[in-house]
Amino acid sequence: MHRILRIGLCSGLLAAAPGWLAAQPAAVAPVGDGLLGSYYQGRNFEQFRLRQVDATIDFHRRHQSPAAGVPAEDFSARWTGWLWVPTSGHYVLHLDVDDGARLWLDGRLLLDEWRGQSISSYSVALDLQAGRAYALRLDYCQYGADSYAQLAWVRPEQLAQFQRAASWRTLWGVFAAQPLQTVIPTRYLFSYNPTRPPVPTYAASLMQRPQSPTPRPAIHRLLPHRAPTPAQRPQAAPPGPALVATLPKPVKPTDTHLAEQLKKGQALVWPSLYFAQGRADLLPAVQASLDTLATILRQQLGLRLQVQGHTDNQGDSTLNRQLSQQRAEVVCRYLVASGIAEARLQAKGYGGSRPVADNRVAALRPRNRRVVLQPLP
Repeated sequence: MHRILRIGLCSGLLAAAPGWLAAQPAAVAPVGDGLLGSYYQGRNFEQFRLRQVDATIDFHRRHQSPAAGVPAEDFSARWTGWLWVPTSGHYVLHLDVDDGARLWLDGRLLLDEWRGQSISSYSVALDLQAGRAYALRLDYCQYGADSYAQLAWVRPEQLAQFQRAASWRTLWGVFAAQPLQTVIPTRYLFSYNPTRPPVPTYAASLMQRPQSPTPRPAIHRLLPHRAPTPAQRPQAAPPGPALVATLPKPVKPTDTHLAEQLKKGQALVWPSLYFAQGRADLLPAVQASLDTLATILRQQLGLRLQVQGHTDNQGDSTLNRQLSQQRAEVVCRYLVASGIAEARLQAKGYGGSRPVADNRVAALRPRNRRVVLQPLP
């Protein structure tokens, strides 16, 4: 009898398991705030005007200024930030513009249509991974009359739905023209990297200290009483400064040495700022190194840098120069997203024209895939 009851109880639990699992809360996805938009007078970023966070890239203005202090015509804009991907699969990015635009994703140039033109539509298909934040940059220039730009996408589930619908003819024998694209919502666009944990403050780090293990009971021994000598008497510690939770991130001694080199106008190769062959995306170690550089730039407000990208000599020299330019730009874009004024940074790609190691030796070749920081007067 007991055995029958146990079997019935286990069967009931297994039957209820799917419902119980479905009731568990899913992981909370981050919610974005938009992209960081920098506006300039002139078609090629000649005069900086203002910076603001724009919720989406979806506007159609008829002889209207995009923001206070920006002309209605002959202006340019640059949006930087991150695109957070909710679902893994095949995506199609759509960009409709009037006039010119360039689009990068993780340092990879996807679209280059930098010219005056009427409203034109472009699309790029690519595979993206869920839970990742891809560095996004969109440059835009406006020549005259109306200004128009829309950044949209078709998500994997929309593509699948379109493919199912296109496999059946309608009553009139007509296929669906194309999958329905939607403007990329604000919740997937970030002016900061949502996958990067925040830097803890001093007070927070003190509050999160691990508790010491439970002390063992003390063993009391009877010892004869002796008066302490003056050297043994406890001295009162001098009062220290009050702890503030918003203290700036300290600069390590090695970082101080690098900061002094930059302050003196000396060019240097920033530590850990290297790239994989043929790639311009930032590795985690590189991002941590750039956080240190951003801290130094915030402390030295008068410091301006030319960020120089370099490659090895493998492959076509023209493509290497383009790749080095992309590497320099992705570094600048990261610093701008960290709060450094874009006017303080200048990206320059040299390709493989300035090696510092022998390209004939495979073990030394990675040293040439570097970024050099050159202070500007």
